[in-house]
Amino acid sequence: MTAMELVGLNTKWYRYQNKFTQEQFANKTKFKMAYISTIENGEANLTCRNIDNIAKTFNIKVSLLFDEKTAKMAKKLPKRVDMYNK
Repeated sequence: MTAMELVGLNTKWYRYQNKFTQEQFANKTKFKMAYISTIENGEANLTCRNIDNIAKTFNIKVSLLFDEKTAKMAKKLPKRVDMYNK
Protein backbone atom coordinates (compact mmCIF):
# COMPACT_ATOMS: atom_id res chain seq x y z
CA MET A 1 0.00 0.00 0.00
CA THR A 2 1.22 3.50 -0.75
CA ALA A 3 1.42 6.21 1.91
CA MET A 4 -1.50 8.00 0.24
CA GLU A 5 -3.62 4.83 0.40
CA LEU A 6 -2.69 4.22 4.04
CA VAL A 7 -3.61 7.73 5.12
CA GLY A 8 -6.79 7.62 3.05
CA LEU A 9 -8.02 4.32 4.45
CA ASN A 10 -7.10 5.27 8.00
CA THR A 11 -8.87 8.61 7.61
CA LYS A 12 -11.96 6.73 6.48
CA TRP A 13 -11.59 4.32 9.43
CA TYR A 14 -11.28 7.04 12.06
CA ARG A 15 -14.07 9.09 10.51
CA TYR A 16 -16.28 6.02 10.77
CA GLN A 17 -15.20 5.36 14.36
CA ASN A 18 -15.97 8.98 15.28
CA LYS A 19 -19.34 8.75 13.50
CA PHE A 20 -18.62 11.77 11.29
CA THR A 21 -20.20 12.15 7.90
CA GLN A 22 -17.89 13.49 5.21
CA GLU A 23 -19.66 16.82 5.60
CA GLN A 24 -19.08 16.92 9.37
CA PHE A 25 -15.45 15.94 8.89
CA ALA A 26 -15.02 18.61 6.22
CA ASN A 27 -16.43 21.23 8.58
CA LYS A 28 -14.07 20.18 11.38
CA THR A 29 -10.96 20.13 9.18
CA LYS A 30 -11.96 23.09 6.98
CA PHE A 31 -11.36 20.86 3.92
CA LYS A 32 -13.78 20.80 0.99
CA MET A 33 -16.00 17.71 0.84
CA ALA A 34 -14.56 16.71 -2.54
CA TYR A 35 -11.09 16.76 -0.97
CA ILE A 36 -12.27 14.39 1.79
CA SER A 37 -13.37 11.92 -0.87
CA THR A 38 -10.03 12.27 -2.67
CA ILE A 39 -8.18 11.63 0.60
CA GLU A 40 -10.25 8.57 1.49
CA ASN A 41 -9.77 7.13 -1.99
CA GLY A 42 -6.00 7.36 -1.54
CA GLU A 43 -5.64 9.89 -4.34
CA ALA A 44 -4.57 12.97 -2.33
CA ASN A 45 -0.90 13.82 -1.96
CA LEU A 46 -1.31 15.41 1.46
CA THR A 47 0.99 17.96 3.03
CA CYS A 48 2.37 17.37 6.50
CA ARG A 49 0.13 20.20 7.70
CA ASN A 50 -2.99 18.44 6.40
CA ILE A 51 -1.91 15.12 7.94
CA ASP A 52 -1.43 16.91 11.26
CA ASN A 53 -4.87 18.49 10.86
CA ILE A 54 -6.51 15.10 10.28
CA ALA A 55 -4.78 13.55 13.30
CA LYS A 56 -5.71 16.52 15.48
CA THR A 57 -9.35 16.29 14.39
CA PHE A 58 -9.48 12.65 15.48
CA ASN A 59 -7.32 13.33 18.57
CA ILE A 60 -4.85 10.60 17.53
CA LYS A 61 -1.12 10.37 16.91
CA VAL A 62 -0.04 11.03 13.32
CA SER A 63 1.58 7.59 13.18
CA LEU A 64 -1.85 5.94 13.44
CA LEU A 65 -2.72 7.35 10.01
CA PHE A 66 0.02 5.11 8.58
CA ASP A 67 -1.04 1.88 10.35
CA GLU A 68 -1.46 -1.00 7.89
CA LYS A 69 -3.59 -3.12 10.23
CA THR A 70 -6.21 -0.39 10.59
CA ALA A 71 -6.07 0.34 6.86
CA LYS A 72 -6.88 -3.30 6.12
CA MET A 73 -9.90 -3.11 8.44
CA ALA A 74 -11.00 0.08 6.69
CA LYS A 75 -11.06 -1.79 3.37
CA LYS A 76 -13.92 -3.87 4.78
CA LEU A 77 -16.10 -0.84 5.53
CA PRO A 78 -19.12 -0.25 3.32
CA LYS A 79 -18.51 1.95 0.28
CA ARG A 80 -20.66 4.71 1.78
CA VAL A 81 -19.64 4.78 5.43
CA ASP A 82 -21.87 7.75 6.19
CA MET A 83 -24.98 5.66 5.58
CA TYR A 84 -24.88 4.28 9.17
CA ASN A 85 -25.67 7.79 10.45
CA LYS A 86 -29.18 7.81 9.01
